[in-house]
Amino acid sequence: MNKISSWFLCVVILVSLSYYTVKSSTSNNKVQRVLGTAQEFIHPGIVNSAKSLDLIRTELNGNSTTRIKAFQQVLDFIDANPISKSYPSVVLAKAAGSTDTEAQIRRDAILAYALALKWAATGKEEDAANAISVLNGWARNFTRYAVVKGSSSTQSQLEGAWVTPNFVAAAEIIRYYKINNKGAGWNAADVAKFNDFLINLNQNNVSKMVSAMGRNYKTRRNNWGISAGYAKIALGVYFDDRATYEVGKGILLNLLPTLIQPDGQIFEFCERDCVHPQYTMCGLTLAAEIARTQGDRSIYESSSERIRTGWEWMNKAYNDGSECRDCSKSSIFSAIEVANNYYKSPQIEKLITAKAPFNPTKGHTFLEFLSYTHRKVSQN
Repeated sequence: MNKISSWFLCVVILVSLSYYTVKSSTSNNKVQRVLGTAQEFIHPGIVNSAKSLDLIRTELNGNSTTRIKAFQQVLDFIDANPISKSYPSVVLAKAAGSTDTEAQIRRDAILAYALALKWAATGKEEDAANAISVLNGWARNFTRYAVVKGSSSTQSQLEGAWVTPNFVAAAEIIRYYKINNKGAGWNAADVAKFNDFLINLNQNNVSKMVSAMGRNYKTRRNNWGISAGYAKIALGVYFDDRATYEVGKGILLNLLPTLIQPDGQIFEFCERDCVHPQYTMCGLTLAAEIARTQGDRSIYESSSERIRTGWEWMNKAYNDGSECRDCSKSSIFSAIEVANNYYKSPQIEKLITAKAPFNPTKGHTFLEFLSYTHRKVSQN
């Protein structure tokens, strides 16, 4: 792509993102108004649905070797990560590094999800109580993100966008899933407090990132923008807020064809490393799966199935290497299982075979345990 074409494309997307920024400002207010309104979306509906959770629980009880082996990763993570005894009021974000509080909120968001998955499998009250205790711990104590000296304030926006969908995925299961017509028992007062926690993250982190995208597109035309769009989609579903959902989808559909080229090469691969392009792929794939759960396949199908093309290109880059970077020894995030469950691509399956099992990442940026929840799981 020549410089003039690239400049023109950036201008077009900048205008689009400015439009979505205005819509986002409006939907921020709506998020606060929608609590208690009529249901707009299917629940649970963040990556997992009631039907998919029913299926994997049935397969566990039926001694499916594949499902049991994948579920063991959930149990191992819970065993290795005990529930926190305290939760900080302020989380310190750090660019190109981490802090104790930053590591805790990331880890705890994944832990809450793991505990929610365990409850959805066992139906035991103690498992539900453990998941609820993590969700309540952050909802009751968290007030804001701050940044350490030397880090940009925008880092807190990114951190908030990362943890939001993970917390929401856990909350959707605990709030809405039922086993033999019995829920997890999360009381209304605690749900309301957790909703306030999410509204805080949305207003002070996610929406600020979306606004920043409109002001300075060049700083957000990578995995940052994808993370913001993904978080907006998750929030939109959780709050039954169609406007917020559409803001997120609009961001992703605008960024997708620029971050994954027609041949599948992913932005930041040659320019940066083997990890950051996967942030783009994870955010796009998980957002596409949320949308699919709601009957919307537009992200999966966008730009001639560009997400599929990106994962297939990664098969070449990670199995055979590429001219600009060798990632053959690098790990793959488990979101690839979600993509392959939709596309059923031999090339993506080849990469899964080469890189599985997908152990939880140290950074805890995106949902884990996706071999357990999505390996050959019916999409009906």
